Amino acid sequence: MSHHQWIAGAILLVAVAAPAQSFKCPAWQGKNPLAGVSVYDGPPAEKADLVPDLTKGSGDRLYASWDIGYLFGLGRTPYLVCRYAGLPDTQSVTLKIDKSVAKCIFSAHAGGQPADAECR
Repeated sequence: MSHHQWIAGAILLVAVAAPAQSFKCPAWQGKNPLAGVSVYDGPPAEKADLVPDLTKGSGDRLYASWDIGYLFGLGRTPYLVCRYAGLPDTQSVTLKIDKSVAKCIFSAHAGGQPADAECR
């Protein structure tokens, strides 16, 4: 076993031992698929929704990501709001991101499939 293999093995062990925090929108709310998200700097009531740092595609091919790691260094708490097709905003799901994560990623899918949204 070479020195490099040993280092790679040790790094892998550390990565497995400390699972990353993850905040994920539920794919469904009843029969309604996840359709969109907003990422907020602070509670959504403050209306400080963040513009994605990266957006690709549109409609059912939309991909968006928000780099939010810096907010934790400022003592801020981001929130992820999950919105569902055919449901009013009052039935959206709000997740308080109370553990440090690097980014939030949203990706839409064609064919009535729920979108994916996760902060990790």
